[in-house]
Amino acid sequence: MSGIAGSSLSGASNGQIIDFERAELRRVPFQDSLYLWVSGKLPGPGFEVKLAPRYYYGRPDYWDIEVAAVTIPAPANDVTDSDTALEFERSVPLAGITGIRGITVIGANRVKQIEISDESV
Repeated sequence: MSGIAGSSLSGASNGQIIDFERAELRRVPFQDSLYLWVSGKLPGPGFEVKLAPRYYYGRPDYWDIEVAAVTIPAPANDVTDSDTALEFERSVPLAGITGIRGITVIGANRVKQIEISDESV
């Protein structure tokens, strides 16, 4: 598989869902907010990753959050051979985007459901 799936169904306009390697919940020091942290590799140069929650009219059991890549224009002199440039790590605060039971992280080849209790929010 190529690592890129279908179009995003979230706020990442023109985004393509991509693979991720790790998704976990973290609390940021000195804040009382819970964050989703996702890491992985970009499908190639010229992409930026967004963690994009889907839109709902009510609160679902699990709120879907897509790992989406959008193309960005690269400066002509921005050439790199390093694989580390193709790695990403992104986070998003979960305030207002958690389902009744938790969240679902959606990647191109993988889906990870994460339970979130009321105490952890």
